[in-house]
Amino acid sequence: MSVQTTRSPDGWTPPACAALSRSLQEPLCGTAPRVRGWLLIEQPGPWGRDRLRQSRLDPVLGDALAARCVDAGVRPVLIRTRQRRDLTGGRNVYLARPGRADGWAERLLVREDRDLLNLDLTLSPGRGQRLDAAESLFLVCTHGKKDACCASFGRPVVTGLGHRGGRVWESTHVGGDRFAATMVCLPSGIYYGRVTAESAEHIVAEHDRGRVVLEYYRGRCTDDPVLQFAEHTVRVERSLLGLDDVIPLSASPRPDGDTDVLVRHPGGTDRVRVRTTPAEPRLTACSAGVVDSPDRFEAAPPPVRTSGS
Repeated sequence: MSVQTTRSPDGWTPPACAALSRSLQEPLCGTAPRVRGWLLIEQPGPWGRDRLRQSRLDPVLGDALAARCVDAGVRPVLIRTRQRRDLTGGRNVYLARPGRADGWAERLLVREDRDLLNLDLTLSPGRGQRLDAAESLFLVCTHGKKDACCASFGRPVVTGLGHRGGRVWESTHVGGDRFAATMVCLPSGIYYGRVTAESAEHIVAEHDRGRVVLEYYRGRCTDDPVLQFAEHTVRVERSLLGLDDVIPLSASPRPDGDTDVLVRHPGGTDRVRVRTTPAEPRLTACSAGVVDSPDRFEAAPPPVRTSGS
């Protein structure tokens, strides 16, 4: 397979991280970052590498907002549509707490930028207009200043979903540059990777029907990576696609270094033994030239059915 390249600021030309990840056939499952809460702020582009300080927001406000998000454990993300938007009447802002049965998302209209600092980041519901199940949001990272792969692979996905106005947003970095195009579904907290313009419509339609698409499924941001991998293992083993059919319950370290994960499903509970090893060092973010050894998971042995069928 040919590997694309992109030039970094210092002149070094590494293989693009997304193409390299594909060429290595790096698994997607177990790669969603943990995110406790989300703050989505409508901000037309262009976006700078530092999303809150270099993207036409007042830098002092951006610094203060970034500090508040760190203190609250909330991930700030800038969002925009493909259409030109006049923000003189206010900007759309969403607060979301990801989850299964207890996840929620609310929309607010913020008319003055300084009011962004007055948002309740404790993630207590009832501050805005609650989104129902048919109004789930889909974020597609197109943050080219953060990583060129995100823009190259993300923009065609957003264009293909343009008819779903108000639910599909371009976004700044959400995690996992090398899996571009990346998509996040809120409030479920489900991450997808290597999404294409052709597969995006299917993913959105299946999400609205209450099902996941395993081919592109990375996991949920509510769970640690080892739990995400165990969930995926049980889904594949039992052919379960319902959004909440499979729920990882707990992880227990073993003396040999592996981890036992209990996973609940409609037929009972399975125990998945997960082995974690570091992969060979490779480029994981091409625009920044980041080289890392991401964790690699495997189930050994196959899942043990501890209760139920």
